[in-house]
Amino acid sequence: MKKISNLKINELALEIVKQIISNKEIYGAEVITLGNGSTVVDMTKAGWIGGKLIGEICMGGLGTVDFANYSLDNHYLPAVTVHTSHPIISCMASQLAGWSVKLKKEVEKEGKIKKKVVFQSLGSGPARAKNKGEELFKEIDYNDDSDCAVIVFETRNMPNEEVMAIVTEKCKVAAENTYAVCAPTACLVGSIQVAARIVETGIHKLHEIHFPLDVLQEGFGTVPVAPVAKDDFAAMGPPNDAMFAAGKTFYTINAEKEQEAELFELLKKAPASTSSSYGQPFNVIFKEAEYDFYKIDPGLFAPAIYTVNNIKTGKTISVGKIDQNLIKESFKL
Repeated sequence: MKKISNLKINELALEIVKQIISNKEIYGAEVITLGNGSTVVDMTKAGWIGGKLIGEICMGGLGTVDFANYSLDNHYLPAVTVHTSHPIISCMASQLAGWSVKLKKEVEKEGKIKKKVVFQSLGSGPARAKNKGEELFKEIDYNDDSDCAVIVFETRNMPNEEVMAIVTEKCKVAAENTYAVCAPTACLVGSIQVAARIVETGIHKLHEIHFPLDVLQEGFGTVPVAPVAKDDFAAMGPPNDAMFAAGKTFYTINAEKEQEAELFELLKKAPASTSSSYGQPFNVIFKEAEYDFYKIDPGLFAPAIYTVNNIKTGKTISVGKIDQNLIKESFKL
């Protein structure tokens, strides 16, 4: 990919984190300062604004999350709309949950010393752009010179000093400048922040089908916010189903006329409904795959609809479909 702007997304995200910390009682956040000086912000009990702000933190301060609504027969559902003018940095270099952070400790079991995983979570947010530990960053020519790091964990198990030390070391920043913002899947904030990934999910699928991301100019998306599930395992399904069956994205691209037909044809492979795994609620698919993500077609993880406008020619294409019945089944409506 071509060189992209050197905006400091960790600094931008930290401004939002500090807003939460300053208004923690209003937002329902718990702020924990660890012994090494790093900060953990627990958003488990936060509400609507908390979910919006986490979504914007995940996007490195380069995306906006707003609330809307979605009508499904007689059911009135909340929704989010997301937009960004920096889709590659905000979504691929920041929001994508691509950094697996794991902490193991030695424990004695049956007279033997074994290593046990005491913390494991996928990290998203701008700290990824400081770490650059993923293959994706070989394609993204972006550097963040911020002297701070902000990571977002989807977890109920709050990170301790040792976990935060991993982030500090990998990002090469001081411990007191390292922040983790956390919320589990089965809470309102969890449902909102997953929904806020609508534009990123769409771009990630484009990357998977080898659509040239450097033509992307702007991203916009809308998706229902899934009802809160009874536990974190059950909560895996509905937010994904909302994306697959009702998520709508709009992208502007700047592509030459000679390239347009090929790109528009490629887009037909992007919607979730083109996947061989599509057709049932995600939790059913996951069970049938024996709870092995690698047995699920990765092409499933995409929005329901893509609309793409080529600003070079003025032409627009829409591909995909909305599946209201799948949403009803998943949401238990």
